Amino acid sequence: MDENFKQRAALKSDEELHQYVDNREKYLPESVEAAVAELQNRGIHFSDEELNVIAEDMKARRMTSGAQSNSSSFFFDPEKVKQVEDEGAPAFFTKRAITAFSILFSVLFGSIMLAINVGKTENRSGIVWVILYGLGFTVGLMMLAQYSHLNSGLGLVLNVLGTYPMNIFFWNKYIGNDRLYRVRPIWTALIIGLAISAVLIYIIVKYSPESFK
Repeated sequence: MDENFKQRAALKSDEELHQYVDNREKYLPESVEAAVAELQNRGIHFSDEELNVIAEDMKARRMTSGAQSNSSSFFFDPEKVKQVEDEGAPAFFTKRAITAFSILFSVLFGSIMLAINVGKTENRSGIVWVILYGLGFTVGLMMLAQYSHLNSGLGLVLNVLGTYPMNIFFWNKYIGNDRLYRVRPIWTALIIGLAISAVLIYIIVKYSPESFK
């Protein structure tokens, strides 16, 4: 067992540790197991039957997360099974949030959100590749729009398609589809996206050819 989970459990009260055990679907299996071990160290008795049930629940939790991930669809991925309230779990932007921001703002914006997720894992080298993908896709889309008079509807469809590699390939490769995580709030990202969009709209309106007439 990871020492971090043991140390965190040692700082909890008995009531907090029982909360982990009694509501174990909301927490990481490692945190639940550490809570049980800490309670036992404090003299709390668990019957063999209770320990077996907890062990089976944790085994099922780990297996279910991966199984649900592999059977998920693009827009309605059952991410809920991987979302916990455990403070020991990393806070990630969800796939759905990354998809929405990629469509609203750009695939580059969505790739930065995914890169922030990757930065909370042991695979930090993936940050560069994720951002390079988002940058390359966005620049390519801009060039396509400039030289082929791409309409906004088709551009939106291409942005949707551009999220597939991020949510399927890059997420699987650098985060893993069986990883449990806390949901990271989107409000800061939304404010930044809206602010950037407002600046771009202002620049386009102010410096468009019509403004010089």
